[in-house]
Amino acid sequence: MNTIEKNRNFDQPIIWNGDLNDDCTARWSGLMLRAEWMDEDYWWWCVYDMLDNENQVDSSNEYNERFIGGEKAREKAEEVAKNYLKNELINKLKSSEENTDFDKLISDLKLIGISPTQTILTLIKDFGFEHRDAKNKVFDSPVWEGLREQSEILTQAFFDAGAEVADQVEYYEDGHVSSITFDLTKDEAKEEKPTFWKKIKSKFK
Repeated sequence: MNTIEKNRNFDQPIIWNGDLNDDCTARWSGLMLRAEWMDEDYWWWCVYDMLDNENQVDSSNEYNERFIGGEKAREKAEEVAKNYLKNELINKLKSSEENTDFDKLISDLKLIGISPTQTILTLIKDFGFEHRDAKNKVFDSPVWEGLREQSEILTQAFFDAGAEVADQVEYYEDGHVSSITFDLTKDEAKEEKPTFWKKIKSKFK
């Protein structure tokens, strides 16, 4: 068991305590997240690393934008906390002399709350994976069981909807759409048929 697992316990959910309409705090994985109403609709938020001398990780003071409402402030604090733990985990693994257990990494990233897309990008950017290999590694991970099927179903649905308005359509031997092509040089204003995105929107309402 590595240091991060032992100290962080990031498999626990983020739970906010206190008055969500005024001043609230969440303690999660050795971090403390705070959000506080200041004036009008403006909220202040901050994330501290309690395992590193209460070091301030980030706060709304570092941003030019104003965070309006407690929900937005808490969401931003949670986003910062998750990315902080993700980067800490990655740096720890990259500096380790042991072979990286990528299945464990993917599992830990999911526990933290990192999406499959972000995990794929992490494997590419931080560990030198090719895109196809990174995607397959995540899709084949036991913690993301069923993700590949969901992705394929959604992709096929987009293809099927797009085929109805595409300028060129190619098919697999089983009859499913394999690719669609649109002629972007045509004057769309003269086209009576709906655009691709309008058609897609109607299919997924």
